[in-house]
Amino acid sequence: CSRGAAPAGAMPASEDAALAGGPWLTVFAALSAAPAARIGDVQLLEVAQAMALCAAAVVVVHARFRMRLPAVWREYGGRYLALLCACATVSALSLRLPFYPPPGISALKQPLAISLSRLLELFLAMYSLLLLAGALGRSPKWRRAALDAFAGVAILSACASILGWLLWKGADISTPLVYDFNDRVRGFFNEGGPYGMFLVAASLAVLLRARLKPYVYRFQVPVTLGLFGAALLLSGSKAGFLAAAGLAVLGVFVSSNRRQKLILIGAAVLLLAVLAMFQRQFVTYWLLYQDIDEAAAYHPGDPNYVMGRVTGALIVPRMIAAHPIGGIGLGNYSLMRNDPEYRQGLPAVDEWDLTGMGLVGAMAELGIPLAVCLFAILLRPLRMARKRKAGAVVAVAAAFQPLSFLLGVNLNFFYPWLVTALALASQPADPGTP
Repeated sequence: CSRGAAPAGAMPASEDAALAGGPWLTVFAALSAAPAARIGDVQLLEVAQAMALCAAAVVVVHARFRMRLPAVWREYGGRYLALLCACATVSALSLRLPFYPPPGISALKQPLAISLSRLLELFLAMYSLLLLAGALGRSPKWRRAALDAFAGVAILSACASILGWLLWKGADISTPLVYDFNDRVRGFFNEGGPYGMFLVAASLAVLLRARLKPYVYRFQVPVTLGLFGAALLLSGSKAGFLAAAGLAVLGVFVSSNRRQKLILIGAAVLLLAVLAMFQRQFVTYWLLYQDIDEAAAYHPGDPNYVMGRVTGALIVPRMIAAHPIGGIGLGNYSLMRNDPEYRQGLPAVDEWDLTGMGLVGAMAELGIPLAVCLFAILLRPLRMARKRKAGAVVAVAAAFQPLSFLLGVNLNFFYPWLVTALALASQPADPGTP
């Protein structure tokens, strides 16, 4: 809505300011590739997003609210706002439930504060998506810069991770980029699993960049994708390989180019073959899930047995069964997972535990109806990409966010939102859109 229409074809004040500070948009892209960069519990990216929001507010006030909302804001802004209001409602209602917080947590992780923090993170992610999609859709120059920044940090992290792995294997020199007894690389992330999923997102950024404007040298795309593939393998991210295979299969169906289809089929087969290398780990997960009560009893202090996805796969369904409609409140899993009603014999933990289950974990916190609405909103960019005949690469990029959240990426990671923003910015506008 607007107060005083802008002249036809005029750029909205918020977008005009965004493009004037185009380098700031590349900061979003670069920091989204390094969520481990933080001050306490706050990511540097979130600080940058909050600063950009304040700057935009000043611009809007200075323009006396005479601004025209861009198409992407009109299409998605109302949906995101309604979703945030619904999240706030279920979180407020959850205050009636008992909490069992682990000891020694910070003020930002206390009951109510954690829900407000998660709401703010979601709001900043949604606002930043709309800002980037609207501004970069009008400026191919800054879209290219944002894609280069995102892919550039990914290249840096992949090179550093591979080098760290070689140093560890060849000279027994440890680095922060390699961890765990399996010698997995994690880039600028906390774990190898999320890092592997990020590398899939970075690969899509490279393909979107090549579609926007071909690289100077033709070998840059295959070499970069090969680098990301090597880092993905060393990350041991099963979810990353599964996501890449799923996106390749989707690409086969949305592509109209025969050669492209054959390449994607080959890529899907190769990715599934590599995924089969992790068969033993999948079997181990299944056996551990089957005997988790006994394993947890023998290893009550080992996070591998009492925290994360394994115990979450038991606790989350119990939470959903207990609160299928309203959920337990946004961000409250970590504050309620020690409830004896949900543990049912599993040991309590003294550390901050997360489900690592993405949308399934969100279903416990938000309730089934709201989680389904969230997923439907996440799918909309893919549907619109197909409707607008945006091309196979754009459609596949638009599918990344819902698929990544299905495979366990936390909702507060911004890089899936960034990929969606870049996909929206790459879509042609509907005929007749002002």
